[in-house]
Amino acid sequence: MVGTFRRAVGAMAVAGVLATSQLTVAPRAQADPDAVAKAQEALQKIEAESSAIDARYIQLQSQLDDASTALGEATKDLDGQRAKVGELSKHLGQFAMLRYQTSGVDMTTTLLTSDDEADFLNQLSTIQTVTDRANDRVQTLQLAQADLAVTQQEAAQARQRIAKDKAEQAKVAAEYRKKEAEAQQVLDRLTAEEKERLAELERKQEQERQAKAREAIEAARQAEAASASASASASPSASPTPGASPSSSETPTSEADDTAAAAAGSGRASDAVSFALAQVGKSYVMGATGPGAYDCSGLMLRAWGNAGVSLPRTSQAQFGAGSSVATSGLQPGDLVFYYSGISHVGMYIGKGMIVHASNPRTGVKVSPVDSMPVAGARRVG
Repeated sequence: MVGTFRRAVGAMAVAGVLATSQLTVAPRAQADPDAVAKAQEALQKIEAESSAIDARYIQLQSQLDDASTALGEATKDLDGQRAKVGELSKHLGQFAMLRYQTSGVDMTTTLLTSDDEADFLNQLSTIQTVTDRANDRVQTLQLAQADLAVTQQEAAQARQRIAKDKAEQAKVAAEYRKKEAEAQQVLDRLTAEEKERLAELERKQEQERQAKAREAIEAARQAEAASASASASASPSASPTPGASPSSSETPTSEADDTAAAAAGSGRASDAVSFALAQVGKSYVMGATGPGAYDCSGLMLRAWGNAGVSLPRTSQAQFGAGSSVATSGLQPGDLVFYYSGISHVGMYIGKGMIVHASNPRTGVKVSPVDSMPVAGARRVG
């Protein structure tokens, strides 16, 4: 009985110790099951807003470049116009002196007192010629002065545009930094466990993206090799008739075949894709066009420029380049545009993936083509 009691007391003591330890050790923070999904949703919303701000910044940069060019041309024209006005004024000053010296001489008196009629006619002809030339130069001077005034006005307007756009650009840059701070706040609100879960999710997604990118690159290389081999062995009689529909055996039957056929069809597109993929991992900077950093349209500009195709500077202007293409028929090198109002652009590389300059947090990377709301696509090569 006593032994039973002692065992009961001992068990109670052990239970008490365990209870006490549970009270004194801080419980591990429980992660919200939906926290990661909510964070990703919030980040995607911020990404869309940031893209719109970024597009505005790049548009302002384009306007600044145009205004700076206009100012340079106007300044150069001003120098020429001032020199022209100065030269004309000099000649007219000489004419004014001649008119002053002859202003008191009456032509009739000169004729009556002249001993030589021919000499008189020569004097009269000379005066008339000088007068005609002077009148022409007066008109030329007036036109030159008007041109000078217009050029001065253009230079002043260019300076005003530059000042205005720089001020607006600084404001937009501040808005962009605010959005980046909001994104960081979203991440800061996550617990350590949630951050690890988000990081792991992003790592897996990045691994999948990289695997698909490697597959797309390899498909493009194989397609180029196959195209070169086919071109070398094909005879003129084997060339397809322009406008003819491909036979069923010639129609790609898989995504890999589509990628290969597309890469084979455009060497420039392959060059553009290769250039863009070589920039993966580099920084994202608003207004940058390489080589160390890019914004979204700046990457497209340089990638296609490397392939010999000139593109406009902004994503909105790039949306007007080339020809429209359905997203279901994308080929490597096609430009894919995002968000309502067009504020982001990436390049399709095959396998349902794009390469793009994303944001300051992730830089240039590979992403699924449908990772953002698609607004349209263009084929520029």
